[in-house]
Amino acid sequence: MFKILQKELKTFFKDRRAVMLGILMPIILITVFSLAFGGLNGKSDNKISVLVSDEDKSATTKLVIAGLDSVKALEIATSSTDSALVLVKAGKYPAALIFHKGFGDSVKEIKHLPWELRYDAAQSIEMEMMQQYLMQNLFSSVGKMMSEKMVLRNTQKQFVGMDSLAMLMATLQVKKSIKTNSADMDYLQKNIMKLQSEPVEKAKDNQGIIQAVAGTAVMMLLFSLTAMGGRLLEEKESGTLKRLLCSPLTSNAILNGKLLSSMVFAVCQLFIMLIYSTITFGLVLWPKIVPVILLVVATAYACAAFGMFLASVVKSREQLQGTSTLCILIMSAIGGSMVPSFLMPSWMQTVGHLSINYWSIQGFYDIFWRQLPINNIVFLEKVGVLTGIGLCFSVVSFGLFRRNIASMA
Repeated sequence: MFKILQKELKTFFKDRRAVMLGILMPIILITVFSLAFGGLNGKSDNKISVLVSDEDKSATTKLVIAGLDSVKALEIATSSTDSALVLVKAGKYPAALIFHKGFGDSVKEIKHLPWELRYDAAQSIEMEMMQQYLMQNLFSSVGKMMSEKMVLRNTQKQFVGMDSLAMLMATLQVKKSIKTNSADMDYLQKNIMKLQSEPVEKAKDNQGIIQAVAGTAVMMLLFSLTAMGGRLLEEKESGTLKRLLCSPLTSNAILNGKLLSSMVFAVCQLFIMLIYSTITFGLVLWPKIVPVILLVVATAYACAAFGMFLASVVKSREQLQGTSTLCILIMSAIGGSMVPSFLMPSWMQTVGHLSINYWSIQGFYDIFWRQLPINNIVFLEKVGVLTGIGLCFSVVSFGLFRRNIASMA
C-alpha cells in the first residue's frame, strides 16, 4: 500500500506544471470571484450609464440634468430621442430619460410632466438599481421646484390686491422660509410627477430561460470541446498521432479535421439545448432560426478553436485538465455566465469583453430579448467578434501544434 502511495505521489509531483496549477487554481478563482462580487475592500466604482434626451431645452431641464450628473452612481450622457431609443434597444445603455417639450412650463404651472423613461428589458435588474438613484434625485429636485411654486401661488392668492413692491417682498420672504411639505410631495408624486416607464421593445421570451441557455450552455460547451481537444494528447500517448503523421496527411489537415469535428459536436450540442428549451420552457426559436444558426456556428467555432489551442499549449492531460478548468471558470465568471456583468467593478466589465462567454451571451440576448434582425450591426458585431476569436486561436494552434505535439509524437 505504501509503495503504491509513494509511486502515485512521485508520478504526480513529477509534472511540475500540473502541481502548480493544482495549487494556484483555487487561489486565482477565489480572487476572481471575490473581485467580481465585492471589488477590493468591498468598494465598487460601478456607475450606471443613463442616456438623457432634452427636447425642452429649458432652464428647468438643464438644472435637473445637472443634478443627475452630480449623482456619483450615475453616468449621464446626452443624445437625441431617436438615437437614444436606438442605443437602448441595442443594449448599449440600460435606459433613456426623455424630457419632452413643455417640461419647464409644466413645472411652473404645476401640470402633469411630459417625461418618460424607456429602458432595455434585458437589463431589468440593472434598471431596478438605477431607478433607486434616478427617482430619488428626480423627485427631490423637481418636486422641490413644484412644491415651492405651489406655496408661492397660494401666497399670492391670499394677498390679492397688495401693491407690487409689497408682493415682491412677501414673495422673497416666503422663498427664504419655504420647507418642503411631505403632503405636497406625496400629492405631486402620485398625481403630477408620474414618470411613465416602459421597455423600448417588449420581449416574447422569458429572460431567465435566455440566461440559462446562453450562460450555462456556452460554459459547458467550452468544457466539452476542451475535452475533445485533449484527444490529441491521448493519440500522442497511444502512438496513433505518430502513425497519422507518417501518413500522407499533413499536420494542418489533422488539426483541421479535429477542429471541424469539434464544431459539428458543438453545433449539435447547442441546438439540442435550444430545442429542449423550446419544447420544455416555450423558448421562441423557429421564427429566429436564421440568426440563431449564424450565432451558434460562430460560438461553436470560437469554442472549438479554444479547445484546440489549449490542447496545443499543454504537454499532458493533467495539465490540460487544470489549465482548462481554470481558464473556463475565469472566462465564465467575467463573461456573465455566473455573475451578472453589471454587478462587477467597471474594470472587470471591460475585461469581460475578452471572454467567449460575454459575446455569445449578448448575442443570444440580441436575438431572443432585444428582437434584433440578422442584418442589425449590433448583432453582427457579436458574430464578428466570436469569429475573430476563433480565427486567432486557430492561427496560434496551427503554429504550436507541430512544436508541442507533433514533435513529441
